[in-house]
Amino acid sequence: MAERPKLVLWKCGCILGLLILAGRLAVASEAQSSDRVELGCRLVSEEPPEGYRTWTVQLRSTAGEALRETTCGTGDTARFKNLKPAIYVVCISGNNGRSRCESLDLYPPPGERYHRFDRDLSLPKAVIHDPLLHRISRARLAVPKRAQEALAHSEQCRMRGDQRCARDYLERALVLWPDYPEAINNLATRYHRSGNFRQSIRLLEKLTKIDPDFYVGWLNLGGSLMASGQFKRALEAQRQALSLRPDDVIANAQAGMCHYYLREYAEAKTYYVRVTELDPASATSPQLYLAHIAMAQNQYDEAQQHLRSFLSYHPHSPRSPHLVRMLQNLPSSTLDTHETELAAQP
Repeated sequence: MAERPKLVLWKCGCILGLLILAGRLAVASEAQSSDRVELGCRLVSEEPPEGYRTWTVQLRSTAGEALRETTCGTGDTARFKNLKPAIYVVCISGNNGRSRCESLDLYPPPGERYHRFDRDLSLPKAVIHDPLLHRISRARLAVPKRAQEALAHSEQCRMRGDQRCARDYLERALVLWPDYPEAINNLATRYHRSGNFRQSIRLLEKLTKIDPDFYVGWLNLGGSLMASGQFKRALEAQRQALSLRPDDVIANAQAGMCHYYLREYAEAKTYYVRVTELDPASATSPQLYLAHIAMAQNQYDEAQQHLRSFLSYHPHSPRSPHLVRMLQNLPSSTLDTHETELAAQP
């Protein structure tokens, strides 16, 4: 019976590997899917109504890019049709800086070619004015109106899917004002997506020097550094972003990921727990990282809780069948496994 512990360790090692590969399998499944979904978001107020308010409802990718946008009032429903099944971020914004964002999983049940999701979304509460959230730096205030208009045209072209038009207007904005923070950030994002991390890092380092208070610059610098494998430097950039926006979901998730790949599991766990508090359906999949950390520490009951939590928010995700099999193969707890091994010995 001396070989049983090795068998248990081998099984757990396979589970850990499957957990990492689940995300890759999901990408392949998403690429093959031709289904379409529709989203209806009814705007619900948790505060006493104060007359009819209008809100901007923006549908974003999980990378933060605006995809669709509409305007509607309290109690109305914003609709977005003909969407690919995926996780999206819906952001609601109003006057006086009121805004909130929430991730929504829009994967339909298996076999459905078209599915409509209807969700009630709570409107943002009154803002406690934080100077860090609403401060506009001198670098951004200095941008001339013509450059701002060029960048706005670039974003409109991008949302229409006209990438050439978007690039042309972006280049025009930078010709008009070479130190335009948002334009530099958008250009760096293009390089990042093409895999040219060296160029995106160079631009984002320039951006953070021009405008040290522009938190998106630090956030994206951390992302490009992380993509190039520079986890310690990436962590420094994410800490700068978090000093400006402590509750930013992506900054917390990327800081957790840096610690995770540096094998600093206690620190990674702190950040991922925070992500589950801020946005439990986040496409950054905090529950899967927490499950992996728990399994690495032989905390199988905790790992099961995190996997079940993920499945509750993403029941039809392409990775869900793989995670269900993991749950079936996972030992119930360290104590139960040890007792089973002892009982099997002569």
